[in-house]
Amino acid sequence: MAGSSALNMSMFGNSALDNNIYVCEINRSKFQRSSGIFFGENPLKYTLPVIVLQTTLVGLLTTILQLLLIPHGVTNFSPRLLAGLIMGPSILGEIDLVRKYLFPPRTYYINDTIAFFGSMMYMFVIGIKIDLSSVLKSLRRGKRAWAIGTCSLIIPLTLSTTSAVLLRLTLSSSEEKLYSTIVPTAVLISLTSFHVTSTHLADLKLLNSDIGRIGVSSSIVGGTLSAILVTIVFSLRQSRLRHDNSFNMMMVSLIVMVIFIAYVLRPIMFWMIRQTPKGKPVKESYIVSVFFMLLGCAYIGESIGEHFMIGPILLGLAVPDGPPLASALVEKLDTMVSSVFLPLYFLYTGSKFKVFLIDAPSFAVVQLVAFISLFGKVIGTMLPSIYCKMPVVDALCLGLILSARGITELLYFQACLHYLIIDGQSYGNVVIALLWMTGLTTPIVKYLYDPSKGYLSLNRKRNIEHASPGVELQLMACIYSEENSPSIINILEMSNSTQENPICFHVLHLIQLTGRATPLFIDHQVGDKTTSDSSVHSTQSYSQHIINAFRLYEEQNLGTVAVKLFTSISPYETMHDEICMQAAEKRVSMLIVPFHRQWTSNGVSESALPIRALNRHLLRIAPCSVGILIERGALNRSSAITCMSFYSVGVIFIEGPDDREALVYAMRMAERLNVRVTVVRLVEPRRIKNRVLINRDSDANLIDKFKFDYTHIKRHDYKEEIVRDSVEVINVVRSLEGCFDLILVGRRHASESSSLFNGLTEWNEYPELGYVGDMLVCSDSTFDGSVLVIQQQKLGAVHHVEYLDSSVINTKKKSFTIVDMPHGIKV
Repeated sequence: MAGSSALNMSMFGNSALDNNIYVCEINRSKFQRSSGIFFGENPLKYTLPVIVLQTTLVGLLTTILQLLLIPHGVTNFSPRLLAGLIMGPSILGEIDLVRKYLFPPRTYYINDTIAFFGSMMYMFVIGIKIDLSSVLKSLRRGKRAWAIGTCSLIIPLTLSTTSAVLLRLTLSSSEEKLYSTIVPTAVLISLTSFHVTSTHLADLKLLNSDIGRIGVSSSIVGGTLSAILVTIVFSLRQSRLRHDNSFNMMMVSLIVMVIFIAYVLRPIMFWMIRQTPKGKPVKESYIVSVFFMLLGCAYIGESIGEHFMIGPILLGLAVPDGPPLASALVEKLDTMVSSVFLPLYFLYTGSKFKVFLIDAPSFAVVQLVAFISLFGKVIGTMLPSIYCKMPVVDALCLGLILSARGITELLYFQACLHYLIIDGQSYGNVVIALLWMTGLTTPIVKYLYDPSKGYLSLNRKRNIEHASPGVELQLMACIYSEENSPSIINILEMSNSTQENPICFHVLHLIQLTGRATPLFIDHQVGDKTTSDSSVHSTQSYSQHIINAFRLYEEQNLGTVAVKLFTSISPYETMHDEICMQAAEKRVSMLIVPFHRQWTSNGVSESALPIRALNRHLLRIAPCSVGILIERGALNRSSAITCMSFYSVGVIFIEGPDDREALVYAMRMAERLNVRVTVVRLVEPRRIKNRVLINRDSDANLIDKFKFDYTHIKRHDYKEEIVRDSVEVINVVRSLEGCFDLILVGRRHASESSSLFNGLTEWNEYPELGYVGDMLVCSDSTFDGSVLVIQQQKLGAVHHVEYLDSSVINTKKKSFTIVDMPHGIKV
């Protein structure tokens, strides 16, 4: 065995692999597995238990770092890289006991293989998520994207390369390695990656924001140019290492592989999609077939001398985006790859990082070049952005986002290490640079950029109460599935659209983003040019039944209702930004969204989608009034398209702006002949001392207006109920069960801290519905009608005071003192 080891060493003695560590072990099958601690064997002396333990520890450490750092704006790349470095030979690996049992040399080769296999799968998933049609569209039509993408690549590339050349003049002859690696380092650290940018934007929940859209389109341009440059450079380097003229053959083979993937494998995947019935999952055999395609493309790429990542990325790009195939592949691979394989890849990254190779001069030079590259990237992004009328803060945040680094840059530098373009010292310096460049930029973006500033209308009233009479009322409804359509159409029918008071109804079909990295917004209006896109056509089929239903209703009500239909495909974590932006652009007075629970003939079903969190976001930041619709009863079973129905509507009125908004909307419904409105007002017998009820006069005036204008009509009614405490409030609300098809209720009330609501906080099952709405919808409620819980637009701030609860309120500038007013009210 020793002779064999000596022979192996002599075989590689004159190659570039002199610095590698060679391990010679006896290979016997009985030593491959441990018999267990109960038989006196240490499991850590065997390869499999050690690899399992390494995977567990690096995954656990990654999770802990993510929990600590992500709340501060650090994206997922930094905790993963930090975990790999901590577990590597430079930190924990320096401890003898850890190095002996946790990182024995025999596990390196297996770990490296698993890590590269995982990174290959990860890059395949990246390719799937990239929408090729969006890439081509950005390259064809995006003038601003071309300007920002090109400048953000050329300017940092020029600055960092120039500084690297100048810094080489200051190096001594003893720093020959740094002299030869500094220019390639400057070039690679200045490149752009579309995937890295989109990943950071997704982690920061900015994909649907203004800088998110611009950042994605700009990084597509810069990333495409960077990928072409890197492919050519690595192919040339591979050819030179072999001392032949194989570059031409490598390029020809690469072109042939691209043609094969585009004209053979991609049509096969389209055939798989055609064989899959609509709404049905893709067959497992199709998923397995695509996986075999992946392995074959990786093998072909490696065989022709290219990096083995090239084939999987190209195949991922060829997968038709969106459901059913791309979304199924992402769903099956994403979690396993991100949670298991990626931590092992970063463990491999940490194993290549050796801090003892780094000296002060090389560290200073590489970090200076990295800083110049970062500065150039920010300047190269800001200049064209400001020229395109982008605010300075937004341009700065966009520059910082494009400056953040990620796994693509790591793969570039590891390939450079493999091709001997850089050495271990430069690699260690670069890893440190990538860590601080990303860890510094993304938290700054989180604290500087507010995506809601584009649609928050602090001083403009966008609600039904203050809508101008005789002007077209702008309403918007969000729909998650076809089942939401009947209820929304019935609400629209009751809203009383006439020639004198028309309604423009915006319908937004919301689809969760799966199988692609970039959000998509589709306008389904006739003549929209975007519908010529193939990806739009494939997505439009999922909205077709919804489109047909609302188009039919619009045709039956020509001249009184204008329906505009849209589809938004985005992550649920950032979908509220898209909804709020559309509501602000279209000057919507009320936004209607379905409740996360659905009542069907088979019982109650709770949506698996994070709709509840989305509704809470909308209640917090929507630039208009918001109505949460709980769909059940007759309103959910039939549609106004097929029959002329008679609707019984109830309003529970206590006090405050939300109750007024509900009453004003009900008064509009009362104008319709097939709608009966009953207002039930809950009144306290005594006013609570030391509390100021804001806008009481507005409440009383609106009640008087309803009684004067509508109670003389037989089908409408007004009732007052005297309530003294929360028990009587519950009794009154429960007495309404079975009386109405729809009940409108305000979410908040100006007297929520009074005795009317004492003790209800502990029993509030759905706080987003308010106290009264929760009584009608909670688990023990027998109310079988629909409920619309309304919150009037919040003006000036996210949270505003609805009552004052102090005898004297002192501030630095003013003091407020209680003053007696008529009717026992104190101000």
